[in-house]
Amino acid sequence: MTQDIKSSEWLCRNCNSLVKAEAAKCPYCGADRPEVEEIKEEQNMGEVVHIDEYANAKSAPKAKYNFRESVLVNGADIILVLGLFCTFGVLIAPRFILTDIEAPMLWAIAIAIVLFATTMLSWAILRTLAELSRKARD
Repeated sequence: MTQDIKSSEWLCRNCNSLVKAEAAKCPYCGADRPEVEEIKEEQNMGEVVHIDEYANAKSAPKAKYNFRESVLVNGADIILVLGLFCTFGVLIAPRFILTDIEAPMLWAIAIAIVLFATTMLSWAILRTLAELSRKARD
């Protein structure tokens, strides 16, 4: 893939923005300009390959999750906490709520099992989606 870049600009590899040649740092993300840039040109293809060595490569660790993945992870954790709370509430409800149904504790246990299974399944699916998205990005 050939990309024509004017000699008065350099490409920030952190945020993929074109920055003026006079700037030592990217104005968008604050990344340092590459110190060493080797350009090799293949004679047959006419492509330009940039091999860059960054001074700030070790100082800026990548985030484990991006925003979309963080929303999935946090949503999964919220569903887990609320689901466990509701499961516990269903189990203790027959002690506090008087009903005319027969065997209210048996119904509470059955509903708690379904609620707990649904909670765990939802939590697992959302966490798996976040992890798959992260692995596909890396």
